[in-house]
Amino acid sequence: MNKYTRKDLSELFNIGKETLRYYESINWIPNPIRNESGYRVYSEEDVLRIKFIVQMKNYGFSLREISNLIKIVSNEKCAHRDTLVDYIDNKITGVENEIKKLYQLIEILNKVKENKHLGECDFLKSLINNS
Repeated sequence: MNKYTRKDLSELFNIGKETLRYYESINWIPNPIRNESGYRVYSEEDVLRIKFIVQMKNYGFSLREISNLIKIVSNEKCAHRDTLVDYIDNKITGVENEIKKLYQLIEILNKVKENKHLGECDFLKSLINNS
């Protein structure tokens, strides 16, 4: 089994060492064991959990959402299926709503861009008039 130092994980996931300490302080990852020299040593399971956290952040999950998700899946070896499905359904709805908003923004920006007088008038006014 591989063991990783804080420096290893910091480089592997391009996150700060303080970020790892923060994850420990809020119990997103367990406190790591220490080697003979007193350095924190992380396990493969810790690496998987950190990878999960980093991916969720990259997907736009808020810290609160990540925390809730970790609580759901950490309560038991297997998360309660209904709770997890409800959580996923809510997230899907939220993502779909964000996609709709982004498509609306694309439409608005395209209308503004097509304005013959763009640059001659107030951009903000043009943006508001097209929304």
